[in-house]
Amino acid sequence: MSQAPNNSGESVWKRLRHGNISSCEEALQFLVDPHGDLHLNWLDQDLSYRFFREFEDRNMLPPVIPLLLWRNCFYIGSPQTLSDEHIKLISDRTLTDIKVIKISTDSYRKWFRRQNIPNPNEIHSAQPINPLTGETEQVDIGEVTDLYLSQAVDQTRRINALISIALQHRASDIHLEPTPKGLRVRYRIDGILRDIKTLPLEISRKIIVALKVMSDMDIADSRRPQDGRIGRAYTSDENLSLNLDMRVSTLPCVCGEKAVIRLLPRDNPFSNRLESLGFSDRALKIYDSWLRQPQGLIIMTGPTGSGKTSTLYTSLQAIAQEHVNVITVEDPVEYILPNITQTQVCEPAGMTFAAGLRAILRQDPDIVMVGEVRDPETAETVVRAALTGHLVLSTMHTNDAASAIPRLKDLGPDPGLISDALLGVVAQRLLRKNCPHCSISYHPTPLELQSLRLEREDIDPSRWRKGKGCEKCFFTGYIGREAVVELIDIDDAFRHMIYEGTISQMNRYLNEIEFNSFRVAAIDKLNLGITTAEEVLRVLPRSSLHRVNSPVSRQAHIKAINA
Repeated sequence: MSQAPNNSGESVWKRLRHGNISSCEEALQFLVDPHGDLHLNWLDQDLSYRFFREFEDRNMLPPVIPLLLWRNCFYIGSPQTLSDEHIKLISDRTLTDIKVIKISTDSYRKWFRRQNIPNPNEIHSAQPINPLTGETEQVDIGEVTDLYLSQAVDQTRRINALISIALQHRASDIHLEPTPKGLRVRYRIDGILRDIKTLPLEISRKIIVALKVMSDMDIADSRRPQDGRIGRAYTSDENLSLNLDMRVSTLPCVCGEKAVIRLLPRDNPFSNRLESLGFSDRALKIYDSWLRQPQGLIIMTGPTGSGKTSTLYTSLQAIAQEHVNVITVEDPVEYILPNITQTQVCEPAGMTFAAGLRAILRQDPDIVMVGEVRDPETAETVVRAALTGHLVLSTMHTNDAASAIPRLKDLGPDPGLISDALLGVVAQRLLRKNCPHCSISYHPTPLELQSLRLEREDIDPSRWRKGKGCEKCFFTGYIGREAVVELIDIDDAFRHMIYEGTISQMNRYLNEIEFNSFRVAAIDKLNLGITTAEEVLRVLPRSSLHRVNSPVSRQAHIKAINA
């Protein structure tokens, strides 16, 4: 593209009028290159206002951008060929001749986004619209971040902009990390952290302080970790005003204070469809049968961020009928669910999990959900509640389903009571799903099969898929996540082992039966083209991939090791 003369801050139109550009043709060469790309920074805002004020309803216009007004002729750029009717309409309204300059569709889309930047005083989750097709589109996250921040004149508006972009791109967390070069901004999208931008060093501390003010934290104390909350409204795709909770955590570090914002849309995003969770048909049938039991204990286990809460919320909505009383005790309450009584832990006030659970049991519940079993008192109360006529759901943090049982025993309840109360254990992780827009057939390499301890005859490689990467998936090859689950259905033999067996005996027994292991679930998802071997190896513990259930697959396992 041509280099415009060095007149500070002046548009090409003003330079032409002031005689700093010799001709209209030269001015157009500065604005539009031979490929039709438009230099947006050299357009004139006054000229745009003068043009569009003649059209009360912009929807009557085709996609056009005013470029120049010279000698009673409006030069307008458009990615489309304009009809004679449209040209006459524009000419009649502006009382000028009209000349149309062809520009690229990408230039028009960028200009349109600049003209329609959301109000920086508010938070918006609406996806950008392609002005030429009317459909939502994925835009470059770095480009849109720069665009939103360019309109933010103070730190609060900058924070609003970062939150809006995070909501639009399905981020669950925002990381603000001070570095010697500035404030590093990262979003966690589909479980993976992505670098977005580094904000200038001179505003790094100001943004953290503004965030602490918004979160009701002590801004004078930067030497200790702090936690806070922000409650805000935001606008969705349908222009609905929805509520958003944000948990904010700060941590002192070498270059200042790091802040992490967890985004929690308060309005219930969960359906009551268990089929949407990611369970295999066989595992879902077993899990659904537990939820229909009048009493017993169901344990959901997995690390932080593995989707346990989402699975529990979906399960509760599936069983929260008019004739049952469902009560939860959580730390904290992340989403407000219909037809369910939800209480929140507040340890300074004496409202612990155990105290909350004891109070719940006096509220005539049918179904109880306890956010986490983390101490002996809660473990004892959970087990006894499951034995006294209540269906109890809770979570623990273990690597796999089998490990939850010795962990529960270590917390103190009598093993005999545990064996009587327990209906089953579900362990889960979240796997990223192949992008439906760019995934193609993919044949696994020998190294991938070896890593998964698989033989060619164990899989259906014709259905394996892998995303190439496109705009829709931010060039990762993945969009969204779903659960991969390991499920232990407690039968009489397993109850006996809980009472007087060891973890080694439990694992040996599981290896002898066709139980729903992580390995089986992962192979199912690979054979259905839902995810990739690379993602399975990233998410699942290696010990679970090496566990082999049946004698037939055990022989394949031995062959793979000896190969």
